[in-house]
Amino acid sequence: MSTITHISSLPDLTRVLEANKNKLSVIDFHASCHQIAPKYEALSKEHTNVAFTKCDVDAAQDVSQKYGITAMPSFVFIKNGQKVDLVRGANPKALEEAIKKHSSGSTGGFSGQGHTLGSSATPSSVPTPSETITPFAVLESWAKLDPQVQILLLLVGGFVGFLLLSFHCH
Repeated sequence: MSTITHISSLPDLTRVLEANKNKLSVIDFHASCHQIAPKYEALSKEHTNVAFTKCDVDAAQDVSQKYGITAMPSFVFIKNGQKVDLVRGANPKALEEAIKKHSSGSTGGFSGQGHTLGSSATPSSVPTPSETITPFAVLESWAKLDPQVQILLLLVGGFVGFLLLSFHCH
């Protein structure tokens, strides 16, 4: 039996994420093309510890805007209320790999790393700011920028590059 929930608004999404807050949730943002739908359905039956949802971008524009969806299909992976991954395009292998990667520990129980009371974390277990900035996070931040700001930044970057080249040529 399929366990795919259809999302039609932000309140729907909030309800589903709250009900599955200890699980990995995957949102399939789709439009009229349903090329990957049979594979998504099969994955939902195989990975019962994952909350699978579908969101028609035309019917729920507020949800697609919240996650900066610009291409369909796009699959957003949410764990503990945070976006942890994104797969763009009808790529069954990438979709399945992301589900396997992020669904470990999605059994409804505690999935974090524990510490004994009175013990201290070793320096290697505490991430530094440079370790937490990933290319995915940078791209995600870029996608959230207003398109006019993106163009402005590109123009300024091009201008600075031109200036640097002109100084080095003389």
